[in-house]
Amino acid sequence: MNFSHALIASVAALFLCLPASSKSIEGLPDGVFDEWEGAKLGKSDPRGDGPAGGLDLGRLWLGDDGEALYLRLEVGRETILQNPPSGDIGNDLRLYLDLDRKKSTGLPVENLGAELEIRFGLRSVFRYDQAGNPESVAPGAGIVMGFPTHSSDEFEIRIELPESLRPARTGTFKAKRKRIKLVLRDNAEGGDRLPDGGAINYKLAKKAVGDPTPIRFERAETADVRILSMNVEASTPAIRPDVYRRLLEAIRPDIVAFQELTAWNAEQAREFVESVLSPDGEIAWEARQQFDTITVSAFPILGWAPIDGNLVTLIDLPEERDLVLFNMHPPCCDNEDGRDEEFDNLAAAWRDLLQGSFSFSISDGDAAVFAGDYNLVGFRRQLESIRDGVFVDASKGADFAPGRGEGSLRDPPLRHTHRRLAYTWRRASSSFSPGRLDLILFTGDALALERGFVVDTDSMRSKTRRKLGLNRRDSELASDHLGLVVDFSVRNAN
Repeated sequence: MNFSHALIASVAALFLCLPASSKSIEGLPDGVFDEWEGAKLGKSDPRGDGPAGGLDLGRLWLGDDGEALYLRLEVGRETILQNPPSGDIGNDLRLYLDLDRKKSTGLPVENLGAELEIRFGLRSVFRYDQAGNPESVAPGAGIVMGFPTHSSDEFEIRIELPESLRPARTGTFKAKRKRIKLVLRDNAEGGDRLPDGGAINYKLAKKAVGDPTPIRFERAETADVRILSMNVEASTPAIRPDVYRRLLEAIRPDIVAFQELTAWNAEQAREFVESVLSPDGEIAWEARQQFDTITVSAFPILGWAPIDGNLVTLIDLPEERDLVLFNMHPPCCDNEDGRDEEFDNLAAAWRDLLQGSFSFSISDGDAAVFAGDYNLVGFRRQLESIRDGVFVDASKGADFAPGRGEGSLRDPPLRHTHRRLAYTWRRASSSFSPGRLDLILFTGDALALERGFVVDTDSMRSKTRRKLGLNRRDSELASDHLGLVVDFSVRNAN
């Protein structure tokens, strides 16, 4: 499947306090920006007018799809969008949205009457009624999503529009198009503002994009192997096995990479998966474990090794190439040093395998997949270590090309089967908004991605759930993470 996605069909240039019109857009909010190429610039703020060490707001692009407003924003320095303004990597960026364009209603701020205020670094969202009274909304509820979740100097932001500003799902406004106003401000002392004066007046698209074409659960006909990767949140398969039975029966993977599974050992996980997918015993599944990562395979496991709390296995595919699967679960949250070390160690293990100096050996051209909960809530250097072979710690040795002749590993954003969304973690009550924390990277010279998707039973059509034997709350009950499914075909060895 081709996962390229055009985010914006057209966005007319915005001018200070002048109306800006747009056309309906079709986007996938994921923190990958190549789909914005060719889009017309929205608003540009002068460079160098931010305070020392603060944000320096730059170019802004805008668009909407009838359901949500999208922003692509340059902030002038590396920051983690959801980190508070303590230390060098946080921020106090705020967005004010005047949804009815009336100064007399909402929060009186920046010469607007704002109905919505988003404090990104402080992880706070407030709705304001006509009298300006605030209502706090948990970012985890999904009204706001910012990508990437790791540090960057550029972000893609999705903000749900209220029903009053949405056209019919596939129709148009009968009245004239709605308009909104917005202002972005760094709340630090002397902080930058976008625009420097007044507000951006944005005209919403007249037509809604509607839901995307659903991605089929069925295995791609050309696929040689299907992999399911999932953080199971505190060993939920041992607590709610029926939920995981339904998910496994619907997905029917050849290989399962579990993270956060400590209640079971490798044999228990193997027995469970085999009982669901090969109850007649026709296929003898195998499993290996390192701490809370367990890999279960319908194909023989030829070798394995622990890498900190992560697991690497060599799997004998029924093709000319074998598969090296890295089952990843590096440290979470504020443990930057631990994440730096583990990402470097995982990258070094792949380099050593390529050079023939690891504890087990591989053949030239064997495929590699790096699947799991990456916990990408810190510095982007961690992703760059594994994806691009650029070590954080220079003592690990020279940088290398993890994708061999391609340079970097491929990193395709996977979409929910029935919605234009790419997040893989969510918790409605959390101060963190939904994010893309789980990834599947791979060597593109040895594997071709034929189909891939994120499993969210809540957003699936009821007819599809019935066909697959799934319940609406299965994903919610299974984990705070969603399952990632990929179908690969193995490219012929040279």
